[in-house]
Amino acid sequence: MIRILLVDDQAIIREALKVLLEQEQDFEIVGTATNGQDAIDQVELLKPDVLLIDILMPGMDGVTATQIICQRFPETKVIVLSGHDDEEYLANALRAGAMGYLLKNTAGEDLSSTIRSVYRGYGQLGPGLFEKMVARVSSSDASSTSDTAQAEIPGLGMSEPEFALALENFDLDVLPDLIERALAAGSAVDLLNRLGPYLKDHPTNLAALYLSGTLLNKAQARKKSAFQYLKFGFKEGIRQKLSREGLLLFYREGALIQPEAAFSWLTQPGSPWNTEEGFSNLLNESAQTFGTDSLTYRSLLSLRQIRAMSALSKVCNSLSSRLEALQKGFERLDNALKI
Repeated sequence: MIRILLVDDQAIIREALKVLLEQEQDFEIVGTATNGQDAIDQVELLKPDVLLIDILMPGMDGVTATQIICQRFPETKVIVLSGHDDEEYLANALRAGAMGYLLKNTAGEDLSSTIRSVYRGYGQLGPGLFEKMVARVSSSDASSTSDTAQAEIPGLGMSEPEFALALENFDLDVLPDLIERALAAGSAVDLLNRLGPYLKDHPTNLAALYLSGTLLNKAQARKKSAFQYLKFGFKEGIRQKLSREGLLLFYREGALIQPEAAFSWLTQPGSPWNTEEGFSNLLNESAQTFGTDSLTYRSLLSLRQIRAMSALSKVCNSLSSRLEALQKGFERLDNALKI
């Protein structure tokens, strides 16, 4: 049984609805109410499955009551049954949490069908109302998009589409310039607030990670958080095959915070510097950052010697096996000659 509560300030409508709906074998009318506050009290007491509610009533209106009921009693599904097809009423009701919106001239069969659909979790709108909502949303989006496209983001000197493009493309010139603009205009915090929600939806976006890590350090001195953003960005950059120049942006900013820890990024697996070709650059970076007397530089020199010895050992092992084979060949030849 679907347990239904009826809310309308007009007694004749409540009675008509009750007579109509009680004809359905799977419906049970558990109560009625005359206004929004009464509806809230009845929902708390009766715990109905579905609530049919009017919008315009004395005292608390149906939209306010719908919002409160949907927040407090989410298990109760709300259907607005109104005499108004104005899209403003419709938008407010749906925004408040209503799952259905029907007009009072809706046929009884359609009303019953809507109640069953909403009870199962499906949203339902009366005939013609969906088209009105689409037209309203399309008009609103078009106006918003036009305004947004023209507006320039304060402190950045670029529009929203241009900023979105900057995040999609890791541009080595644009990103540092964005940081300088934000710092100069005092809008670094605003930019960070903009990047936060973006990273929740795009956690591996390299541009957003670089901007966030750099701004957290330079604008707010939140070094620990900044370093984590940059460290993750460098690692993700290797995975996404970011260019060596792009990886260096992360490394340079990380080295300003924790030089030795950041330098270890360059030697991790997959790093373009952790190769024979890139080892010379690694040594130069170490010499410039820590000095030739530093433990880091001397460790790299030792590592180079170990690698050289390892390579020589492989060559020697290869030669040794070949010499052994050659020696055995000579022995077999010598035995053959003796015979």
